[in-house]
Amino acid sequence: MGISNGSSLVQMCLVKVAKNMDELERKVANLPVSLLKDLLPHLNIYYLDRIETAAASKGISTSVIWAAIWRDLDQTWRWRLKSALPDQDWKQRCLERLFHMVLFTQVRRGGSYLSDLSDSSILSMTVKHVRVLSLHTSTRNISRLASGDLRPILSSLEKGVTSLKLLDAKSLFKHGRKHVLFVLHRLLDHGSVIEVVLRRNPDSSFLSWLTSRRRGHQLSVSSTPEASHRSVVGEFDSRCRAELEEPAAKRLALDMEENPEVLCSEFSSSSSPADRCPEGQIHSLDFEVSKCEILTTVSRILPTWLCLHTLHLHSDWLISEQEMSVLVESLRRLFLNPGCSLTDLSISHVSGHTHLISILRACLTLKNLCLEICPPAVRNTWRPQPRFTENRELCLEKLTVRSTGPMTVTCFLPVLKTAPKLSSIHFTGIHLSQQFFHTLTGSNPSLKVLKLEDINLSDHHQEILQFLEHSVLEELCFRDCRLLDKCAVKKDFLLPFVEALKGISSLRTLMLAQNRLATSAIEIAKLFSGCRPSKITRVDLSLNFIISFLLLEFAQLLETYRPVQRLTLDLRSNPLDRDPEVKGQALRKLIPYCNILTDDWDSRSTMADHISVM
Repeated sequence: MGISNGSSLVQMCLVKVAKNMDELERKVANLPVSLLKDLLPHLNIYYLDRIETAAASKGISTSVIWAAIWRDLDQTWRWRLKSALPDQDWKQRCLERLFHMVLFTQVRRGGSYLSDLSDSSILSMTVKHVRVLSLHTSTRNISRLASGDLRPILSSLEKGVTSLKLLDAKSLFKHGRKHVLFVLHRLLDHGSVIEVVLRRNPDSSFLSWLTSRRRGHQLSVSSTPEASHRSVVGEFDSRCRAELEEPAAKRLALDMEENPEVLCSEFSSSSSPADRCPEGQIHSLDFEVSKCEILTTVSRILPTWLCLHTLHLHSDWLISEQEMSVLVESLRRLFLNPGCSLTDLSISHVSGHTHLISILRACLTLKNLCLEICPPAVRNTWRPQPRFTENRELCLEKLTVRSTGPMTVTCFLPVLKTAPKLSSIHFTGIHLSQQFFHTLTGSNPSLKVLKLEDINLSDHHQEILQFLEHSVLEELCFRDCRLLDKCAVKKDFLLPFVEALKGISSLRTLMLAQNRLATSAIEIAKLFSGCRPSKITRVDLSLNFIISFLLLEFAQLLETYRPVQRLTLDLRSNPLDRDPEVKGQALRKLIPYCNILTDDWDSRSTMADHISVM
C-alpha cells in the first residue's frame, strides 16, 4: 500500500489528502466514488474506521483493505484460512491483533495504515474491538494494565472482553502475581468475561481462585459422593493426597493475597477492603489439566458448577480408568440438579471406548460431546461394552470421536439409534461396519454435517449412495478415506456419487481432501452441469495429486458449466508448480468463478489493493 517512484499526480494528491485528513475529513465524503476508492488504501486505521460510514453510503466496502492489513500483520494467514470472512470480521481481526501487538509485543510500522499514530492512540482505538484477550508470557506489560496510566484501557477491556485466554499461566505468575490477579479479577468479576482458556496452570490455589466463579442459583442436590465414588477417591496415590492436604496456614495466606476486595483496595484509590466486589460467572472453561487435577479439583467442583455451559478438558497424558470413573460420577451428580447448564463437553486422551456410553448415561441432556480415545495397546485389556438401556431419547446434537488406535463403530451404534436430534457427526480413525450408513438413514433424519477422516470407505460405496439418496446434508467431508482404492474403473463410483450429491439441494460444502483423486478430480466439476446443478459453494480438493494440466481441464469444464454461485476452491498441497505456465492459465480461467486457495497464491490477493463495490 505504498507509493512507487512512478506514481501519478493523482496518487501523490491522494497521499497528501490522507496525511491531512484531520482538516479534510468532512470534505472527503464529497469525492467521486472512483477517487474515494483509490484514497482508502492510503488512510491509517483511525481515518479508515471513521470514513467507513461515508464509504458504505456510496456502495463501497472496505473489507479488502482490512484483509490486506491482516495479511501484513499475519504473514501466515493463507495457510490457516478456512473460508472467506464477512466484511466486519476482517476489521475485527485486524484491530484485535493490533491491540495485542502494541501492548504485549511490537508492531512493524512500514504500512501507511499506522502512519502518524502513537502506541497510546492505537491502544485507545483498538481496545474497543477486543473481544478475546490473550495473555501469555509478557508479565511486565500485563502488569502495566494495573497501573494508573493504562487504567482507562483496562476499563474498556472490562466492558468488551468476553473471552480470556491464559496461554501460559505459569509464566504469567513468575513476576508480579498480585498485578496479574488484579487484572484478572477486574476482567472476570467487574467485567464481561464468561469464557476462559487455561494452559499451564501455575498451582492448585489459582485454579481454586478461578473456579470460585461457578456460583449459580443453588438447587438442593446431595454434595456427598455415593459409596462407590468415595471408594474410588480413596484410592488417590500419595502425591495426589499430599496436594489435597495443603497446609492450612499456606492456604490462608493465599486466600488473603487473592481476596478480590483486598486486591481492588490495593490498586484502586476509590475502593476499600470493606467494599464488596461483584462475583463473575464462568460459563465456558477450556482447561489443560495436569496430573491429579481431575481427581483433586475438577471432580470436586463440577457438581456445584451450575452456570457452566461448556467444558473442554485437555491433557498430554492418558486419563486413567480411575480418573474417568470419578469424573463421570461428578458429571452425574451435576446433571441430577435441575439447574445444570452444561451442554457442551470435550475430553481428550481417554483411556478406553466404554466411557462414551458412561458419559451419556450420566448426562442425558448433553447436546455436544467430543472424545479423543486412546485404545489400549493390549487387546485383552478392553472391558465389555456397557449397554445403553435408557428409554429416554438423548438430546445429543453433535458427536465427535477421534481414535488413535483400532476401534469399530459398532461401539457407537446404540448411541446413534437413541439420538434422533443428532445434526453433526465427526469420526476419525474408526472402522465402519455395514450398518453405519443404514443407521444414519433410519435413526438420524436431521443429520446436517457428516465428517469422516482416516476411515477406509472403499468397501462402502453402495451404502454411501443409498444414504445420500435420503440425505439433507449441508456439509460432507470424506478426508483420507481411500474412496477409490478398490475401483477398477473409478468412474463407476464417481459418476453416481456426483449425481447423488447434485440431488441434495441443501449441500453447500464438499471436502474430499487426501483421497488420491488425481485424474478423477475432473469428474467433480460435473457437479455444476446439467439442468439441476449443485448449489455447493465450497469444494476442498487439497492433497489429491492434481497436476497443472488436470487443473486446466477442470477449469475448462467449470468455464463451460458456469456455476451460478461463487465457489471457494481449495487446491493446497497439490503438485501444481511442475508447469507454472499451465497452472497460470488454469487459475485465470477459475478466477471469475472461484476464490482459490493454493500453497503460495490466493485469488483474493489480486484484489488486495482495490476496493470492492457492494
